Amino acid sequence: MKMRTITINSAPGVLVRALTGDLRVAGWDRNELMAKTDGDILELVPGSDPLIISCDEDLILYVPRGANVKVEKVAGDAILQALNGPVTLGPVAGDLTMNDLGPVTLGTIAGDASLRNIGALNAETIAGDFTLRGGHGICAVDNVGGDGSIRDVDGMLTIESVGSDLYVRNVHGAVTVKAGADVAFYVSPLPGQIYDVTAGDDLIVRLSPETNVKLHLTAASPDLIQVDFPGVELPEDCTSCEVTIGEQTDGMAEMLLTASGDLLVTSQADPWESAADFDSGNWRIPPIPPIPPIPPLPPDFSERINRRVQASMERAQVHFEAAGRKAETAGRKAEAAMRRAEMKAHAAEVRGRRGAQFNVNVGRWNWDLSPRGPAETGEAVSDDERLIILRMLQEKKISLAEAEKLLAALEGK
Repeated sequence: MKMRTITINSAPGVLVRALTGDLRVAGWDRNELMAKTDGDILELVPGSDPLIISCDEDLILYVPRGANVKVEKVAGDAILQALNGPVTLGPVAGDLTMNDLGPVTLGTIAGDASLRNIGALNAETIAGDFTLRGGHGICAVDNVGGDGSIRDVDGMLTIESVGSDLYVRNVHGAVTVKAGADVAFYVSPLPGQIYDVTAGDDLIVRLSPETNVKLHLTAASPDLIQVDFPGVELPEDCTSCEVTIGEQTDGMAEMLLTASGDLLVTSQADPWESAADFDSGNWRIPPIPPIPPIPPLPPDFSERINRRVQASMERAQVHFEAAGRKAETAGRKAEAAMRRAEMKAHAAEVRGRRGAQFNVNVGRWNWDLSPRGPAETGEAVSDDERLIILRMLQEKKISLAEAEKLLAALEGK
């Protein structure tokens, strides 16, 4: 197995050489191209325009959604999806599945073709069954070998030949189709459009009761033609005749309906539902190819992360312990300062007993420390006075030097 990834622009040209196996192409929202094969050869030519890819087995390809993809030939099946740019696909030996694409050009498809939500379609031969659900533009197919089932097409529909049955519903444009067997046809005719439908066997056409359309009816005998609309009568011996449904106006829609078997035009749902039973129900939306996983983490990635987390925690612990030591040192200094202040206060108490008299100015406070009369023996500085000075120091209303000055100046009352 080989895999390669290269960086490219958002709308590159990509050319896939003839493949010997299956092809899967998916668009993604990366400006990268990733190619993967089970074989031994995978060649990419970076820098070329278009970018050329070749391999010797099945190919899985991821490209930007806006890529212009061309594939020369596919020996197996092909699945393409999620691409906005044009897609050109050469002969496919197996089945073809397309989903959510821009304009599509097809060569010969040897198997069945199932398409959903695509842009304009231009196809050569589809040898198997053909299913289309949601076409945004013209749908033109040369030949369908099996059954055909087409619904919800925004533009014109043209199929030159369908080998078996054909089911058509909700086409918003002119229609030209021809089938070898039965045809079930259900549209709302648009003014100015021509609807040319030919069936090799029975043909049933369902129209809205409010339709305005001119019918050109052709069958093998008058007994095979029936128009089931109120007030509409067919001419006698009608094998090729015209009938108008609704109000005739200039430029009204016209239907050219030809059948080798029964030809029924009706507004009733029951005949339509029974005639539409052959509508192929084998449509399936293919699974989106898995997006390549993110490259695996190194085996020791978890261990490396754990080591980094442990180292960060250890550094945080060191910082925390250092901060604690600083706080402890600051606390010891504060306690020492308070002890010194208490000692100074005690000394001031002793001096106060000796009759010292003076005032002390500290900041905006004037402290009158003069004794009022003879000091009494044994009178000590009160605890409240000490606490007042220490509280002022703690609240940073005075500095440590000022606190010491006050305490040193205290005398007995």
